[in-house]
Amino acid sequence: MSGGPAGAWRWRGDALLLDLDGTLVDSSAAIERHTLAWAARLGLDGEAVVAASHGRRDVEVVRLVAPGAAVAREVAWLHRLSCDDTEGVVAVPGAAELLAGLDPRTWTVVTSAAREVALARLTAAGLPVPGRLVCSEDVTRGKPDPEGFRAGARLLGVDPRRCLVLEDSAAGVAAGREATAAVLAVGPEPVPGAHHRVPDLRPVAARPLRGGLEVLVRADRPLRVASLEVVA
Repeated sequence: MSGGPAGAWRWRGDALLLDLDGTLVDSSAAIERHTLAWAARLGLDGEAVVAASHGRRDVEVVRLVAPGAAVAREVAWLHRLSCDDTEGVVAVPGAAELLAGLDPRTWTVVTSAAREVALARLTAAGLPVPGRLVCSEDVTRGKPDPEGFRAGARLLGVDPRRCLVLEDSAAGVAAGREATAAVLAVGPEPVPGAHHRVPDLRPVAARPLRGGLEVLVRADRPLRVASLEVVA
């Protein structure tokens, strides 16, 4: 423990591994619009498909809800729509400020979206694009498998145990935990397995430290969670 704002949480380590949709960018309206359009194309229950898709790669969603479909064709259809239609995609509150305070060598994006889609959404939201990021085509197994977060740690040359994952989905939180990182959930509802939660990124601030970084998470009241410390 060390000095700091009363009731804040402090994490110290080497790097942040950041999910994209729901964590850095609010693309929920666009994703739901695309998913419902795709479900209607195949005559599927739109709401059920939306529920199944959260945190998963398109290829895994297609295999899960439409096992008889031509996977490559359906993924390509969803991909093109996601690239071309970014209406309503905005930065999550606090995202721009958080990224502005980070050394580019200490963070990257680990997303279930394809690279072209991820770049389109970051650009639409007005957020910086990391030099290297982990996208759906970079892994053989998507979240909740830890492969993506382990790959992100390797990109940055750090141990995943010294990383803080920021995620909004249950699949992503499970992946971060399995990768041995600490996990901060972002969103209005608790996510099982997360070490701590914030409604958006406005309470989260980062500053460089010698050989790493420190993340402060302001909180109204202290909570005891693994891998994070109360700043007294």
